[in-house]
Amino acid sequence: MPAAPNSSFEEGVSRALASIGAAASDLALDALAAPAAVTAALGRMDAGEPFLLRVAPPLGQGNATHGPPPAPPLWVRASFGSPSLRTAPLFLDQAASPATPRAARVLLEQTDVPCCDAPSCTGRRSLASAWLVLDGKMPAGHPPRLLVAEAADLDAARALARVQPVAAALARALEIPLAPEDAAEPAPQSTQEALPAESLLPARALARFAMRSEGDRLVLRDHGSTGSRAAARNKAILGLVILGVALVLWIQTVRAFQGGDRNLMLGAGSAALLLTVASYGFLGVARFASRYAARSVPVLWAGRDRFVIAPWVSHEGAVDRLPEGRLGAAIALEELRGVVVCRRDALAAIEIDTDHGPMDALTLEDEAVARFFAEPIRRALADMAHPSTRASARKRLREKSAARAGG
Repeated sequence: MPAAPNSSFEEGVSRALASIGAAASDLALDALAAPAAVTAALGRMDAGEPFLLRVAPPLGQGNATHGPPPAPPLWVRASFGSPSLRTAPLFLDQAASPATPRAARVLLEQTDVPCCDAPSCTGRRSLASAWLVLDGKMPAGHPPRLLVAEAADLDAARALARVQPVAAALARALEIPLAPEDAAEPAPQSTQEALPAESLLPARALARFAMRSEGDRLVLRDHGSTGSRAAARNKAILGLVILGVALVLWIQTVRAFQGGDRNLMLGAGSAALLLTVASYGFLGVARFASRYAARSVPVLWAGRDRFVIAPWVSHEGAVDRLPEGRLGAAIALEELRGVVVCRRDALAAIEIDTDHGPMDALTLEDEAVARFFAEPIRRALADMAHPSTRASARKRLREKSAARAGG
């Protein structure tokens, strides 16, 4: 799905960064998207060196039909060796003073979510998360803790081991404790290997998209889009124009009936009915769009052994729990072939290849941004897959058909 430019969002991001003494050109750390890169970057820093970290606030509870309402990430500016922080929202509509809390500790937590929706599956998936717990001066409504990193795995120990390196690196950088204490010395992991600086993005490039858990699903969101609300006014105007034309045709239908012109009556009446239905549809879409409260739209979700591109949402922007979206039914992760970045003329597309064919999850102007976010998408799809020992019946049938055709 193409991501349209949004200059007002970019200006809001620059304004938010300026409020904490950062710039849109500064390299930004996001351990929710690139935990290995953040671990390596923090390990290379010297005392007093400033760094910019993007984190996420806690979310509320979802319900039986939708996940929790979304909330945009926050920026944190800190200096290596000091627990003093400056925080700001992802974007600001107008100038504002930053919050100045202190980091108290990095807290590791684990929760369980269902593996999948298969009736025979009793497995539980562990979601390990690292939280930056705050203390000190914060404005009303500021979250008391911030999500730094998370990982999902069917094995609880492996999930915890994947977030321990970045959690320990951040605790060392801010000179605060890591809780629980027995997690302070994580075992060596491949995620601790040094990565080149190119694996990080400047804040302006990172800002728009973010990956995090929303309930039992991992969701990639576009925070630079207001979704259907942006088109609400145009849909309403178009619906009213069509309704006006329909009214004229209804008047003509009545006149033809009174004049005994049966052919004109049938023609005008049919057109009037068609336009009335079309007008009702446009006005209904405009009504829903005008009530859309979120300032972001989900690009895709992965969870319960499925993924959906362009999922349905509630008025609050929460993802629909039904295994379907605007592009059709959810696809089982055992039918996933891979995630690649392809060129589409002057654009770069994150393409998800499946047994049903390739699908573009996101199309961007900047190929570096596409390659950066392709990795958390790959990781989310792998983390949320059921560990099948054999292919599904549909996949086995497709493989047999292909073998017969090849023979």
